[in-house]
Amino acid sequence: MAKFQAFVIAIAALLAFPISAQAASLSGTWSGSGYVKPTKGPRESVRCRVTFSRQSSKVYGVRAVCASASAKIIQTGELLMVNPNRYVGDFYNAQFDIAGRVRISLTGSSQKVTFSSKNGHGSMTLRKN
Repeated sequence: MAKFQAFVIAIAALLAFPISAQAASLSGTWSGSGYVKPTKGPRESVRCRVTFSRQSSKVYGVRAVCASASAKIIQTGELLMVNPNRYVGDFYNAQFDIAGRVRISLTGSSQKVTFSSKNGHGSMTLRKN
């Protein structure tokens, strides 16, 4: 159960990537909250702090630190800008060997993040710090 929750938190964190009309605005630190829902287990609230660093004109590296009532999780990932307000990418949590897909939609100074993997799914909203 803890492994699954960690996975869900990992996904949530990576999905919490910010998007903006200008790709450069993704860089920096964002934070927010949402939920993770393990394939087997109850839905759980999660809070994340996500840092994005530009690797090229359309690719960003990501590091997310998330916490729920039951776990603290650190995940990394990479995002590709598919249009000025949308990013798609992958995340990985080395602690629990969990990988998944993240999708981000940016509106102004907030982003809607969704994530999924074979271990669960989730959603969150982040704001730039």
